[in-house]
Amino acid sequence: GSRIIVNRSRGAGQKIRSPSKTKDGRAGLRRLKEVPSLKEFLHRQNVMHQYRGFFRAVNQINDEKFRAQARNEIRQSYAPLKNESDVFAISMAIKEGEKKLRDLRSMVGYIDERVSGDADSWLNIQDEEDPRGRVGTSWPWERKDSGDDKDIGR
Repeated sequence: GSRIIVNRSRGAGQKIRSPSKTKDGRAGLRRLKEVPSLKEFLHRQNVMHQYRGFFRAVNQINDEKFRAQARNEIRQSYAPLKNESDVFAISMAIKEGEKKLRDLRSMVGYIDERVSGDADSWLNIQDEEDPRGRVGTSWPWERKDSGDDKDIGR
């Protein structure tokens, strides 16, 4: 078992438990067995980054009902894999998640400010008439320019 030690620096009468010892007298060995390997740690970090990325992208959705539904879908899709220990299965799930996150971001028009992307992208164009930055409403050859009758390409 564990001993109860009175810690006088915390205040009078407050008790804290000392780490439990194993049969051979070594303390804290059980906690060391729970420490993940570097590969497991990195996989967990990738999954957490991806999970948060999904929620950042979903926050771009204007419709509250659809946003709530998307959040629930994200939680439900991650839940079955929560205790997965197979490295290959984890890697495949991360790759599939990356693809789905890329698709979701493109659907909602998500731009990550932390990542410097293509500044020339049509998504970055600022136009009051067209907030999405689409180009033109007519064909270039149908436009009547001001006195420029130069044929390009002939």
